[in-house]
Amino acid sequence: MTVISSAGNQALNTLVTTTKSLTAVSSAASQQQASTAQSAAVIIGQTDTTSPVYTITKPVLVWERSSSDLMSSKLASNFSNAGNASRFAGLGAALLERFTTDGSSYSQSVIKQTSASQATAAANVAARSQLHTKADNQINLSIKTASGARVDITLGSGDDGLGVQVNVSKGTLSDADRKALAGLAEGFQKAIDGLTAQPPKLDLSGLTKFDSSVLSSVDLHATLGTTHTQTLDFHADANTRSVKSTGIAGTVDISVDMSKRALLGTENQQKQALNSYLKQINSAGNRGNADDSLMTMFKEAFTALNSNYGDTATTYKSRGSEPVYFSLTKTDKNMMTGLADFTASVTQTPVSSTNPMRPDETDTFSYQVSQASTITGTNTQDRNITQKQQSHLVASYHESLTPGLKLNLTSDRNSQNYLYYQIDDTAESTTSVQYHKGALVSASVDQSATNSTHIQKYVKGALESDITTPEITSKTTDLLGKLQSAWENNAPRMSFRDYLDHQTLPDLSGMVLMESDPAVLKNH
Repeated sequence: MTVISSAGNQALNTLVTTTKSLTAVSSAASQQQASTAQSAAVIIGQTDTTSPVYTITKPVLVWERSSSDLMSSKLASNFSNAGNASRFAGLGAALLERFTTDGSSYSQSVIKQTSASQATAAANVAARSQLHTKADNQINLSIKTASGARVDITLGSGDDGLGVQVNVSKGTLSDADRKALAGLAEGFQKAIDGLTAQPPKLDLSGLTKFDSSVLSSVDLHATLGTTHTQTLDFHADANTRSVKSTGIAGTVDISVDMSKRALLGTENQQKQALNSYLKQINSAGNRGNADDSLMTMFKEAFTALNSNYGDTATTYKSRGSEPVYFSLTKTDKNMMTGLADFTASVTQTPVSSTNPMRPDETDTFSYQVSQASTITGTNTQDRNITQKQQSHLVASYHESLTPGLKLNLTSDRNSQNYLYYQIDDTAESTTSVQYHKGALVSASVDQSATNSTHIQKYVKGALESDITTPEITSKTTDLLGKLQSAWENNAPRMSFRDYLDHQTLPDLSGMVLMESDPAVLKNH
């Protein structure tokens, strides 16, 4: 395949020499060029004001710049493949690994020209700009360094082009900056590979593992496809993490507030809480008949954003014009989940076509879960801590009367044999801790879980039964009483305050975790 530079008009003999020197470095590209080397006739004007005119009978490749470097070789190899997974394979990692040896900006693209109307300098510039800014499949990674520099990395792919770009602005990169950027290479590529997989995945954990003293923030944005578009918006810095992803299956939306680091627990405590939440997310997905791939994405993102927190703290600075500084103890943390505060939701795309006879019976799934903590008071000696966890599941779906039989509802009444489920569940856990003059005077957790199951049974289109089953459980646990019992049994000769400060305490963090199943909560 002939490779033609679009950089301007040249004499015909110069073009022939240049064309020969720009033979693609990869074997794939070389084969393409060889197969079409005689397919293009070129007529070039002799002045700068006249655009070159190409007569093309077979496609040719136009490179943005000399294609003799390793990145261009990777582009040539990937461009010969179809599908985003193959097109973007290894590109993200390669662009970040480049910072180990080079801290400058970079831009490269390859465009396939299939008609004479495309073969103008203006058309090449427009196509190249489209690849770098508004391609059908676009991935953008933006990183800010603590020193103020900004790095923007763009990958763009379309039917007739593939391009990459690195833009370094607002400063130069130090050796530490470049090392930190290269350290994100694997995480960036895993995120790309996940997004381009079928079904998509949210593998974002590698983008949360950065030193915030070197890199101040990381943002990843992606738009893939034009018919069933998959989008992603991810952000991470020292105080916040968030991700929102929307696709054909539905939307995942998670935000984590890491500003209250004084409430973060031990690694084991965080793992315990994370596993508890994942178990309840699984339960909600099963109970609400959710799409498996969507729930997998939700769990992947939830895990990634609630892992790799980094350093914890013991002092919390309250917000306000006159902030108060609170010092929290191991006793306080022992009665918390150990996780950062968050809000998380997953919403499945509603389906109204399941039952053509009753279009108002929509298949839906929506689940929200959150944790919010507050620390108030006049000083450390008189402080109040409240941590509230909540969840809400709303779902509806159709099920065959015969287990294992695929449901096929039509306008024929003989097909109208099914169960229609409507689910509405809520759960809550609120932990309250109070200190007065430095003494722990109150500590408890109030928990509740409510499940509502509404089932309508239809036989040959007629409503045969309509049953709603509620389940409600609530309980209160005296955490202070459990600490006092442990003190009396293990160290009665020392004061209760000294016991809290110096002895190993019973682990109460598991007792405060929210439970969404009323039966489990009742027996817990």
